[in-house]
Amino acid sequence: MSELFIQENLQIETIASPLDASERLVPFLRLPDRFNLSQGDVWQLVRAEPSGLIFLNPRPTAETIGTYYEPMDYDPFISLKPTPSFQDRLYTILRRFITLRYKAKSVLKRAKFQQGERYRALDIGCATGDFSAELKRHAKDVKLELYGIEMSEKAVRFAQEEHDLYAKKGELLTVDFGVEFDLITMWHVLEHVLRLNATLEKLHRILKPNGLLVVAMPNPDSWDAQHYGKYWNGYDAPRHLYHFTPKVFAKLLLQHHFKLVDMHALPLDCYYNALLSERIVARANGQLGGLAQWVKAIIKGSIAASADVEQASSVVYYIRKV
Repeated sequence: MSELFIQENLQIETIASPLDASERLVPFLRLPDRFNLSQGDVWQLVRAEPSGLIFLNPRPTAETIGTYYEPMDYDPFISLKPTPSFQDRLYTILRRFITLRYKAKSVLKRAKFQQGERYRALDIGCATGDFSAELKRHAKDVKLELYGIEMSEKAVRFAQEEHDLYAKKGELLTVDFGVEFDLITMWHVLEHVLRLNATLEKLHRILKPNGLLVVAMPNPDSWDAQHYGKYWNGYDAPRHLYHFTPKVFAKLLLQHHFKLVDMHALPLDCYYNALLSERIVARANGQLGGLAQWVKAIIKGSIAASADVEQASSVVYYIRKV
């Protein structure tokens, strides 16, 4: 049962633990919105006991959460920028030739598609469709039908026109393609959804019996999360609503008749999260970034990248039905 409040004329709500409504909720960390640091530590993370799930509570409602999203501030939307900066261009190159390629090859390796067969792949939160395009680029021996779901209308149009993606505007619970999927991917999406259990229930319905669900999320047990604390980019309040460790996520999956079959780190996310966290720290201290910021990010990102998967900055989970 949720309870509504008003925070500075903006409606928010409190919720029970999605794992077990009877769990005791204890304060975990107060933190700011990285896009509005001047407001101070206005958001609260709680930890559910005994499961260990960390989540934002209270949080924005379905009616107000949209006010905290500005698509042009998010890297997946760089393709939409009319005049990308040098940093945007650099990120695009790294993303295209390293990150997206790594993700596509990792997914195809575990999907085990059979040569010459036809498969349906759905990317939830597909942004401009870049991952789906990369997936198809490497799936040369199979026939892939590409689907996507995205909240940004501009991004949907781009995905349709540039990548021939069958994309629809909305979220998983509001969009229905009327088919089941062999592959469903969610790259840093599940931590954003308001109706977590309903989302997992629908994922189970639309995934084929032998299908593969791929979910990537930040890891609050990571070295960089401990190091940066409230300024860790992975917390990203109030947009990130849940923070799963691998063990806690495995518990949630079992409740929804899924099983975790494999997982690995996203190495470049260590550097990405370190760089953005360094920027948040600098802004919070009224400082400019500059070269020192990049040097610190490389050093600390390297430390984070040396951790095993349980302490990785971001984790990719490979999931099948029980």
